[in-house]
Formats: sequence, C-alpha cells, structure tokens
Amino acid sequence: MDRQQWTNSLEYMRHKAITRAESEEDEDAQMAKTDSNRSDALILANRQMSGKLCDLRTAANMMNKQGDELMRALNGTVETDKNSLAERADLLKMTTSAVLQAAEEFVELSEQSAKRLNKIVAVEQKEKALLQEQLEALAKQHSSLERAASKCARGAAPVSVYSDQEDDEFHDAEEDLAMPCSNSNGPPATAGVHLTPTKRHIGAGDPSSSTCSDSGAVVVVGAHKGGRQRRTTVPERPNLPINLWSIMKNCIGKELSKIPMPVNFSEPISVLQRVTEDLEYANLLETGAKLSTLEQMCYVAAYAASNYSTTCHRTNKPFNPLLGETFEFDRMDDLGWRSVTEQVSHHPPAAAHHAEGNGWTMYQDFTMTSRFRGKYLSVIPIGFTHVVFPATKSHFSYRKITTTVHNIIVGKLWIDNHGDMEITNHETNEKCLLKFVPYSYFSREQPRKVYGIVRDAEGIPKYVVQGTWDKSIDMLKVSSWNGNHEKPKLEVDETSLKRIWTANPLPKNAEKMHNFTKLAIELNEPEEGVAPTDSRLRPDQRLMENGEWDEANRKKLEIEEKQRVVRRRREAEKELAMKKGDKYEEYEPTWFVRVQDESNGALIHQFKGGYWEAKEQQNWEKCPDIF
Repeated sequence: MDRQQWTNSLEYMRHKAITRAESEEDEDAQMAKTDSNRSDALILANRQMSGKLCDLRTAANMMNKQGDELMRALNGTVETDKNSLAERADLLKMTTSAVLQAAEEFVELSEQSAKRLNKIVAVEQKEKALLQEQLEALAKQHSSLERAASKCARGAAPVSVYSDQEDDEFHDAEEDLAMPCSNSNGPPATAGVHLTPTKRHIGAGDPSSSTCSDSGAVVVVGAHKGGRQRRTTVPERPNLPINLWSIMKNCIGKELSKIPMPVNFSEPISVLQRVTEDLEYANLLETGAKLSTLEQMCYVAAYAASNYSTTCHRTNKPFNPLLGETFEFDRMDDLGWRSVTEQVSHHPPAAAHHAEGNGWTMYQDFTMTSRFRGKYLSVIPIGFTHVVFPATKSHFSYRKITTTVHNIIVGKLWIDNHGDMEITNHETNEKCLLKFVPYSYFSREQPRKVYGIVRDAEGIPKYVVQGTWDKSIDMLKVSSWNGNHEKPKLEVDETSLKRIWTANPLPKNAEKMHNFTKLAIELNEPEEGVAPTDSRLRPDQRLMENGEWDEANRKKLEIEEKQRVVRRRREAEKELAMKKGDKYEEYEPTWFVRVQDESNGALIHQFKGGYWEAKEQQNWEKCPDIF
C-alpha cells in the first residue's frame, strides 16, 4: 500500500510538472508574438492582483465585524444565549478560514505575477543586448561598405561587406582531393595519410562504387531497377522578405523545438522526412551485409558520415512533427529498402525510425537538445542509431554528433558538424572512433574532415576510414603500427585504397529548390494509400511547398492550436483520474513500443509491426486525427 501511494504521488507530481512546463511554454509562445502581448500580460496580472486584494480586504473587514460582535456578546454588552454565542463563534471561524484562503490565493498570484514580470524583464534585457550587438555589426558593415565604395571610386577591387567578420565566416580551403573519376595520373589525395604514386584499386569488387565513362561523367553501377516514375523537381522557393529581427529577438536561449518559427525559415519537409533522408546512401549497408565484420564497420562508418552530406547546402529548418505524425517511404522496388517513422513523444520531442533492406535492418530514436545563442545554433542529437546484419549477426550502434549553424543573424549562414562518434559492434566488440574535425579559420586541417581507426576486439588497428563528410570516404588497410593504443602511429597499405562512398551531385537548379537532393525532392511527393497521419498530408507543409506562405502560416497556427487543445484535454482527464485514484492510460505510439535496449540498456522505441499490413488492407482505424 505504501508503495502504491508513493507511485501515485510521484506520478501525480510528474503530471503537474509537465502540465506546468507546457502551460509556461504556451505562455512564452503567446508572450513572444508581439510587444503588446507583454503589456497585456502585465495589465491582466495587475487586474488579477487588484481583484484578489479586494477580496482579501472584504474578508478581513467581515472578520473584524464578526469579531467585534462576538466580543460584545462575551462582555455582556448585548443579551445572548449559549446557542447564539456558539453560532457567532462558528461564523468567525468560517470567516477566518475565508481570510486565510484569500491570503493564500493572493500570495500564489503574487508569486506567479513576479515570475511573469521576471520573464518579461529577462526577455527585454536579452533583446536590448542582442540589439546592441546587431547595431555594432551593422556599424562594421557600414564601415566596410564605405571602404568598398571608396576603393571602387579609385578603381580598386571591392572588398567583402563582411570582411570585418572573418572569424565568423566559413572559407573553403583549396582542396586537391582527386575523385575516382579524375583523369589525374596520380592517386587521390587522402586526408591524414600520405600516399605515394602507386597502383590503385579503387572500388574494386564494390557494386555500389562509381565508374567513369570516357567523357569523365559519373555512372552509378548496381542500382536497383523498377519502381514508379517519381518527380524530379519541386516548386521554386519564393524570395519573400521577412523581418528577421521581429522573429529572432524572442528566441534567445530557447529550445529549438519551442521556437514559434514561421514557415519562411522552413523547408517543405518534416523532421520525420529529414530523418528518413539518412537512408539516401543505404546501398552502403547492402554492400556491407556481404562483407566481413571489420569491413562492415568501415561501411557503417561511411554510412554514418554520409548522413551529414546535405547539411553544407541546407540551412533551413524542417517542420516540427505533431504527436502521432508518421512518415513511410517504401522504396523496395527501386532502392531495396522501406522505412517507417513516427513522432512518439511531445515532451521531449522524439521520433522513432525503423528501416529494413536487403540484408540489413536499421532503427533509431531521434531526439535532441538545442540552444539558440544569437550568433549560432547548436543541435545535439540524443539517442542511438542501430544497424544489424543478420547474416553475420553483427549489431552496430553509435550516437550522432553535434551540428552547429553559424552566423544566424549577420553574415553568410554555414554549418559545421563536429565531435567524436564511437561505433561499436556488440557481437564482436570491434570498435571505430570516427572523428569529425571541427572547422577552425586558423587550422591547416582539411575542412569537413572525417578520420577514424577501425580496431578489432583486442584493440589492434585494422583499417583507416577517412575523407570528408560532404564529398567522399575512403578505406585503407593498416599494414603496421607502433603498439601505442592511446596515440597510435599507423602505416597503411597504399594499394588497398578503396573509395567506398561518394556524394551524389545536386540536381540542376537545386539552389532554387531548397538545395534538395534527388531523394529529398521525392520525399514529400503526394502518394496514395499512406496513413492519414503521414507528413505528406500535412496541409501547412504542402501550402509552403506550393509557395503559399501566408496561408501556410495561418494553417500552421491552426494545426498547432488543435494540438494544444487535445493536449489540454488529455491533461485534464489525467488529473481527474489521479484525484479519483483511477489508473490513467498514458499516450501510446501507434506503431512503436517503448522497451529497454539489450545492447546498451537505453530505453528505445521498437517497431512492433503491423504498418505494412494495415496499408495493404487500408485499415487506418488506429491512427489519430491530427491534421
């Protein structure tokens, strides 16, 4: 009984904490819209305080009056019997209780008003600091423009408007990294290992590698045939003006998922579709399924790095999914895999992803923490990605690395991916520490460099994986090393060089189509027979893709308000059930179930099946109404 009481109490307090956080989130969103909302909030708080103070004074006056009458009765000033005296005493007790309750309500309202006032003051202070920073940046730009105009008047070459901000801008260093299709006589330059001109075996025996025609064009070999004809373009992105300051000034220090962004900052796909885009180079997993476990590690590392290949072009934010939103992508006919993704949690926002292909299975939980700091935005993914090869019983897992968007307000936007990614084969205990080198203006390292050492179960280096996360990845065999596990110095077999991944080129006019890749263009293409919760059916996202941004913003607010109404109703039902001591069924995802992962002990959402059968039968009765 004690245990049950503790469980109920803790569950109730958890519910209250979530409710309080979500109500504060709604209040923050309302307060962030306009400056007038903050004034209205203060006026409302003042009215409420005045009303409660008036109630308190009325109750206090009544208590004083009844107290005086009771004293006169006790002193014999007025004639009264015992029953009347008892009634007067009870009445005074009730009035005293009313005064205490009014006082408690006044104190509680005072605390809430103080918190609200502190929030408003903090927002105003942050806006003032950011405004000062932007004014300084504008002053620097103005000075640069004046110098540029002066030089142009003298006939000299103009300078960049952002020349005073070189430490914040991204500059690609000149690269001499030959591609597999290069006509150069020498070997491709590889990051981290010096190679002398020797005989090369690039892509030998690799059905996913690229070959060259006589004209030097890249021809992809081994692609799956079949499948329906898919679209090759999306409507061009309109070049509409927006008051950036009016949006960004309210976002400093907030979680990315809580920022009320208009569609002007978005791309017309959801986070679920962006997560599915990881599978663009799933052919690496199909190839790896046929190899030894150490070679599989190299291909999994290349696959993990390839997930970031589009981030150098794409700086817009995908749509935040609604709770219960799904996205399926069945490419078995042409690419050899199919995928299901579902938004399984609202606090914190989390998506579960399951994909299966020829000889492999991949699943992951995607949630993240993020902070906007004015000049940059950092996105730190949380959770593991798993890759399983049933033929070799290999089970790989890894955590994704940090992505940082620079020059949010002033300057040219650019993205960097950085951090260490440890890939583990839980079946053999083989590991690879894949380093994404952070960009530094003063560093001599190749921009966007990736370097990793694949070790066997004893920790002995067997392969080197290296390249860049936006262009290509190579693997080489280790011929010898110094035996130092902490700071290994390696010698590699130059003839073993093999390019295992090369990024696909962007389609023609991609810069006008959100810099989408071929696969990204196909993600949001309308498709019949999908679940009613599918991202393709989200109306604000479709309006945004079609260039109807004003209507998309209106529809986005409408959908988000509908989600809030459902959430509040669910909270009220849960609170009522808890007060009665009844059990309340928490929200459960439709296609996934929460379990503990056997490999690392973390809680994950496991695909429980049934989606493809429901699609075949067109039975979507389990799906909630979210759009």
